[in-house]
Amino acid sequence: MKRSLMMAGAGLFALALSGTAFATDVQFTSGQLGGGWYVMSSGMAKLAMDEYPDLKIKVVPGGGIANPSVLQAGKTDFGMGLDIFTFAAFKGRGGKDLYEGKPHDKLMMVGQSFSDNYLHFIRGKGAPYDLETLLTKAKDVKMAVTQSGSSDEVTFRYVMEYYKTNYDDLRKNRGFKINHGNYNEMAAQFKDGQVDYVFLSQGIPGGAVVEMLQGRQSELVPWPKKLTQDLAKQYGFTAGAFPANTYSGQVGQPETVVMATTLMTAAHVPEDVVYKFTKAICKNEAKLTSIHQGLSVFKCATAFQAQHAPIHPGAMKAYKELGYAK
Repeated sequence: MKRSLMMAGAGLFALALSGTAFATDVQFTSGQLGGGWYVMSSGMAKLAMDEYPDLKIKVVPGGGIANPSVLQAGKTDFGMGLDIFTFAAFKGRGGKDLYEGKPHDKLMMVGQSFSDNYLHFIRGKGAPYDLETLLTKAKDVKMAVTQSGSSDEVTFRYVMEYYKTNYDDLRKNRGFKINHGNYNEMAAQFKDGQVDYVFLSQGIPGGAVVEMLQGRQSELVPWPKKLTQDLAKQYGFTAGAFPANTYSGQVGQPETVVMATTLMTAAHVPEDVVYKFTKAICKNEAKLTSIHQGLSVFKCATAFQAQHAPIHPGAMKAYKELGYAK
């Protein structure tokens, strides 16, 4: 009897050990706290863990510029990105401030588009400047821009370059106060009147933008057409416009530029892990809009077609198994 109990106990212990052994810890680097990417990443991670309980996915903050390099270095397993930066990183392009001369040869993709990211330029009621006037003539302006090195902030540098200015000029010569922070911080500063202008990128409707527009009378300001055309030509952005009624009180369909979201991975991530994650997302495609409305643009049938970096074999296996790819 004792021998039987000991054997049974040993069997249960071995079973417990085997369950632990097969658990796979995965890290998913998303976007800034309070942003759409963080919400999307957390929701997709939960879908994957519900579908495959052996996956243990931890979502951490990140940014569109840094995430390709974090993946290249093997420090994370999945990462949200933007089409123009995924391509630039893989090819080793983008200028000295990005990936020039440093091809990210381990970078791979699960697919796109996991939302379209719209550049928002917001001004509070009574703030007089449009984007061009702000950066060419205005003085003593209080504004907020996302954290240095984020895709939003790099885009702001491109816009400053177009108007032949920079941070030093704005701050030292024209009295600008420019705060850098995450979306939650920017929303709080805008609502409290600490800043009058905000520059950021989010999938629509952006949670931080909704909070700003509800917390203070304000408006989306359209981008100049020549600026959007230049950004499209020089950097690969897409000229676009906010659909009517994206936000409460929105007037018309303000023009802007748009970036598509990529879901990246890397060569070090096992095929089985990427396969399970991809398959879970595709099987639950109908549920994605319950996570974030921006995910409404994602379609498994076409997610693998735009390859800014190679599609990971695990993702392609899932697409083929589900009948989307040959």
